[in-house]
Amino acid sequence: MYTNRDSKEKAEDRDGYSQRTYLIMFVIALVIFIATTLMAWPHKLDGWQLSVFREINNLNFGSTGTTIAKWVSEGLGAGYAIAACVLIPLFFKRFKLAWRFFVIAGGTTAVFYVIKKMVNEPRPIAMLHGNLHQRVVETGPGFPSGHETAATALALTLWIILPSRWRWICAVWCLTVAFSRLYLGVHTPGDVFGGFAIGYMAVCFLRLLPHKFLKKVRLDTEHMLSPDW
Repeated sequence: MYTNRDSKEKAEDRDGYSQRTYLIMFVIALVIFIATTLMAWPHKLDGWQLSVFREINNLNFGSTGTTIAKWVSEGLGAGYAIAACVLIPLFFKRFKLAWRFFVIAGGTTAVFYVIKKMVNEPRPIAMLHGNLHQRVVETGPGFPSGHETAATALALTLWIILPSRWRWICAVWCLTVAFSRLYLGVHTPGDVFGGFAIGYMAVCFLRLLPHKFLKKVRLDTEHMLSPDW
């Protein structure tokens, strides 16, 4: 027989993970974020980062490959993806799910924007003095990758509601956006790892907040797929 507390915890763990697991994952993501921030701080692209960047950036899939990479970046890691994740649940009257996507996307956008200004890492084209394949022009600081941050936050939010047999989609989502950013020549490996860490921390942080607070602000996972608000 479940107590009220047990039932709440059971509802919160609908994806099969306990709060302790989320805490461990949050700490791991935090360590990755700190490590990548320290790598970005000197504004250099060398060592293993340069090797990985060259391996991916030197691939050549022609104009079709570049077009697909652009579609992947913008369609899965930018405003289009955020809009789709919010508007599609709204259309089907899944208001709590739409709200969760909106909050996680808005929160991570604010965080990565502040960090970009603080670290102010140049793009690869500046650090490599033009010696690369830049297949799209992007300005502003590089670290962290905003596209990878958004992709990770949205994909891991989707993870919560997907059946286990379909969760591989979330991993593919994150990996393809990361690959596209390196292939296009606009981010370093550290940039995409940093973006991944921010998105991961955001999802974990939301799951670690007190259930009463989450319920009050309609961010609990109870009845998330029902039309109830």
